[in-house]
Amino acid sequence: MTPSPPRPVLLLLSGSRRVVDKALGLGLDVVHLQAPTMADPSLDPLCLRSVGVDLLDVPAVLAVARTLHEEFGFAGVCSNHEPACTAAEAVALDLGLVAPGTGVAALLRDKARTHEVLDKDPSLRTPWARLNSPEDALGVAETAGWPLILKPVDGSASLGVLKVDGPDGLDAAWQRVKSTLRNDHHYHEVLPVTGYLVEPFAPGEEFSVETFSVGGSHEVRAVVRKLVGGSFVETGHLVPAGLDAERHRAVVDRVVAFLDHVGLREGPAHTEVIVGEAGIHLVESHARTGGDEIPALLALVTGRDVEADMLAHACGVPLPPAVPPLGAAAVKRYLLADRTGRVTAVEGVAEAVALPGVHSVRIWTSPGDTVRPATASWERLGEIVAVGSTTAAATAAAEGACRTITLRMEEQ
Repeated sequence: MTPSPPRPVLLLLSGSRRVVDKALGLGLDVVHLQAPTMADPSLDPLCLRSVGVDLLDVPAVLAVARTLHEEFGFAGVCSNHEPACTAAEAVALDLGLVAPGTGVAALLRDKARTHEVLDKDPSLRTPWARLNSPEDALGVAETAGWPLILKPVDGSASLGVLKVDGPDGLDAAWQRVKSTLRNDHHYHEVLPVTGYLVEPFAPGEEFSVETFSVGGSHEVRAVVRKLVGGSFVETGHLVPAGLDAERHRAVVDRVVAFLDHVGLREGPAHTEVIVGEAGIHLVESHARTGGDEIPALLALVTGRDVEADMLAHACGVPLPPAVPPLGAAAVKRYLLADRTGRVTAVEGVAEAVALPGVHSVRIWTSPGDTVRPATASWERLGEIVAVGSTTAAATAAAEGACRTITLRMEEQ
């Protein structure tokens, strides 16, 4: 009997069980690098090797990857976890494997550096400054006016984003900036905030553009409408976004020009924009799939799994075929606490799951938990996903499920 050819080996940085399972389903074997503070021992039996390393320490990751490459001969390397994307790209470049670009993941990770690159193109340039003191904010306000946005240069999950309506609110905002820079938040070890920038507040509707690139050609998988709460925490996503043809084309053209300018050539990107009366404002971009499991939402509508495509493309194997979509539209809505308190009961979940159009319901809080209004994505309490023949139908199903679920609390 002829022995089976060896399976390609993927070096995966900070993968979830979902991503590991997809890699195995593609016929790949997995070597897994995990941050020790986020290690998941349940993944170890699924992988050829699992190694703990500080994923923010790029030289350390490179050293580990080179040693493992001698043993396993990686076909590809990737990550869709924001803190690990810079190291994944660095390893790919070092080993001569498929990489998003030449340092583009590191560039997009640092929003101040991204601004510096965009400053070289008048069509992409916007006012901004590194925020080292309140005077930096006043300088931007003199040029662009109020309100302003203060945000971490390397933040994630909407952590630490502040809107300042005028000079009277600047001192209080500066104190909150200094608090965030002390990194006293839940995920400080893997998502440390190292600096801030300031830019004008851009009013308008928020969208993300999900793309997949091969050889510098960018395929737009979807434009997704974002729902955002008062603390800039995302409260939901809608696919398709419902833009008219002219605005859809304008958004796509803007994002493609941006990706070309920063040098992204391979794999997924998630680019956020605001569309308002002043035009299209580029918020930020990442050389990875969208967070909040946006790929799963897209798959319901398009039948294409961008996470699986990312893994296959990194290793040079054929992209998996599309499957029949479940609906023409999909909506995700998050459950949020409207006050601080201790959860005593979560009711109506089974009834919500049974509603027409509801695809899934997940609850992340339990009786006894203390919850509060979300100031970062990890403080959301659950999610509802619904599908329908139109965005309106999917939205109605999701909102009906939200109304069916009751969170009972004791105030503290």
